[in-house]
Amino acid sequence: MSSTPARVLDRSDLAAARRIVVKVGSGVVARDGRMRTAVIRRLAADVAEARAGGREIVMVVSGSVAAGCGPLGLAKAPKAVLERQVVASVGQPLLMARLAEAFAPYKTLTAQLLMSADDIENRRRFMSARHTMLGLLARGVIPIINENDALSEHEAIIGDNDHLAALVTSVISADWLIILSTARGVMEQAGAGPLISRVEVGSRLDAHIDQSLSATGVGGMRAKVAAAHLASQWGVPTLIAEGRGGALPRILAGRDIGTLFVPDKRALPARKRWIAIRSRSRGQIIVDDGARRALTERGASLLPAGITDVRGDFPMGARVDICTPDGVSFAVGLVSYGSDEIRRVKGRKQSEIAGILGYEYYREIVHRDDLVLLSEKT
Repeated sequence: MSSTPARVLDRSDLAAARRIVVKVGSGVVARDGRMRTAVIRRLAADVAEARAGGREIVMVVSGSVAAGCGPLGLAKAPKAVLERQVVASVGQPLLMARLAEAFAPYKTLTAQLLMSADDIENRRRFMSARHTMLGLLARGVIPIINENDALSEHEAIIGDNDHLAALVTSVISADWLIILSTARGVMEQAGAGPLISRVEVGSRLDAHIDQSLSATGVGGMRAKVAAAHLASQWGVPTLIAEGRGGALPRILAGRDIGTLFVPDKRALPARKRWIAIRSRSRGQIIVDDGARRALTERGASLLPAGITDVRGDFPMGARVDICTPDGVSFAVGLVSYGSDEIRRVKGRKQSEIAGILGYEYYREIVHRDDLVLLSEKT
């Protein structure tokens, strides 16, 4: 008896998608420090139409830095972190006001949420953000999210929301992620060749990604591809497409535009998804080759005997990178002991933990249920 093969995911599946995260790049809504009013109005019309058709849309909109340049008399976006934070603080309310104004003719309310990866890593704030966004969607409001640039400690993310958009797909259990950019999608030969229409999970694209940044000095295609791979960890497909010409209705209709990233059918379970979305590790645990094989080939937990070194200071419960002797990370996990305790028991048997520390919380340094292999994430 033959079985019917599973249907291959393609753009036509967007027709059935009900909850979608739409990330809008700064180059779409602003140019040379000036907001592009006509583009913003068209985008609002398209999103309002999708909402009227029964879809739930959460927007992640970049552009606060670009929007703040003009009022501050700057010809281009600054590079220094503090200056970018100042410009973003001026630009964010201007950007939101313009978006709210654009949605008003459609009797559609908007709501602003300033978020960071730290908010999503904190379980309580994660749930608060989820409930808030779902509550807004239930009332027909369009949540508009932006990175909390004014308080960001990380230069690389000020003005860049690609990573945040991928995290939001997990927060709200989205069906799709659509990234609207100034580029048509991923082009072969770093932009010199034709459009790459479809990318299967795990494909290597380094040779085809332009290393240049956006006009605001962050993001670029590399950040968008990384966001697509991140969303794929929980089974969310991503489409990267040009967004300045009113492309959203054609995208939602399943037209063959942009680059489609097809995720693995085996999405991470909820517990491991939570570990994977945490954006930063607090340290490194170096293991020998035997421990690496046990983790990658046998699905074992990390025991003290296989640990050769501990780098960094971190508490119990922190996420750490698990690395080969030459420092290459192959897994991440939540530790059952703090760094000082692990240093004391590294290289020893499980049965020796209580004797060395005077207590024993767990017999594993990282339990298999708290460990994610990087091969599971891509």
